[in-house]
Amino acid sequence: MRIKRFPVVVALGALALAAPAAHAAAPGWSTPHTATPVTTGTYATGPSGQGVQLFANGGVPQRTAQLRAIRTDATQGTAVGVNAGGPGFDLFDLDVNDNARLVATWTKDLENATPVGVAAAIGSRTSLPRTATVFATGALVTDLASAVAGNGTSVVAWIQTPLGATTASATTIVAATLRAGQAPILTNIVTRTGAGLDDLAVGFDDDDNAVITWSVTQNPNGGPGVIGVARGTAPGTFSVAAETTVDPTQQLLDLRTFVTGDGGLLLFWTNGGPGGSGAPLAVRYSQATAAGVFTAPRTLISGASGGLPTYAANAAGRAVVIFPLTSGSGASLRALLRTPAGTWGSARLLGPSGARRIRAVDAGVDERGRVVALWDDAGASSGTPTRILAARSSSSSNPLNTYNQVTQRSSDRRCQSPALALASSGDGFGSWLCSTSSSGTISGPRLARLTAPS
Repeated sequence: MRIKRFPVVVALGALALAAPAAHAAAPGWSTPHTATPVTTGTYATGPSGQGVQLFANGGVPQRTAQLRAIRTDATQGTAVGVNAGGPGFDLFDLDVNDNARLVATWTKDLENATPVGVAAAIGSRTSLPRTATVFATGALVTDLASAVAGNGTSVVAWIQTPLGATTASATTIVAATLRAGQAPILTNIVTRTGAGLDDLAVGFDDDDNAVITWSVTQNPNGGPGVIGVARGTAPGTFSVAAETTVDPTQQLLDLRTFVTGDGGLLLFWTNGGPGGSGAPLAVRYSQATAAGVFTAPRTLISGASGGLPTYAANAAGRAVVIFPLTSGSGASLRALLRTPAGTWGSARLLGPSGARRIRAVDAGVDERGRVVALWDDAGASSGTPTRILAARSSSSSNPLNTYNQVTQRSSDRRCQSPALALASSGDGFGSWLCSTSSSGTISGPRLARLTAPS
């Protein structure tokens, strides 16, 4: 999952709540293992601990992709190199479905002003791919996204722009459909001039039809806020891309889009910022039917920015927004939950009250609507977060109540920068960095298992 962060505020009187005290150990979380250091990478997982890591080491032009299975106890399997015909590893993405089928993708950027290829590999956690298919773009690649459907069909999409491009240049979104034992299908989704394309996302509905979305910026200094959507109708076949003005006056900054099981969309974006600056920032929201009917945009929450927001949603439409609101010399978290029926609750304090030092927040929603949140924390007087906190709702209608500190290794003194890989079943993995020293850098990777609630 991708990490985001944020701040904001509702009426301060309604938010000034005393948070429950953290328990000694977060329920469901194992004591973390020490993981192998990598330069860059990500985790994804299917149910029952079917975790996978995609990673690479070294500088961008020298990196080569590697995959490894993660065992159910959060220990690491043996790394497997993926042959993409040469080095280069910059943008990347990884997805694992409920049957442990996976798609891994990355851009082969050599950072020498030459065209960037896109590599993609499909396989499974128990049979990791050793070879990638490489798609020549003849261009630069500015964004990349992927997803694997329940039937194993994978879609990798990217945005490509010509070398030396200007705003007048043609920008193209391309999708590659990959299925085991069959040739990939390349599809030009849209070509656009006079606008910037960004915030690419890929998802599937319950019928395994792909949905690709992106933001369209016609005016870099203001609105309108436009979303582009292309819907798959068969493997490698997409409807004509449609652009819709969602917000007539402002851009869709940092757009995050989630596809629901019925083919609908949940859209989140920000106005203001940048995050972490203390400047005013608003989380905006809209939703759309599979037929492309969008609701009027609304502000979910706004206030002084202490970071960027974190979003998560499941196929039923249960969703969460978590944001750090500026508080004194630090920040404190607020959580806002959406029911599958579409009702948004009020903002609630998540974690300790008062000024805190928070660097990273991640969240996920399982198929039963239970929300999991994972973040780092310390008092505002600390120069960096020192511990990892977690919270989980007990049902699709239950708020994120008591938070807990995740048990650390006995030698670890400071931990920060968590990321969450949550399966639809409610189990998964958490990764973060720790140090055995009370000073200096924090760079030792840790990996912990989260079991599903009974």
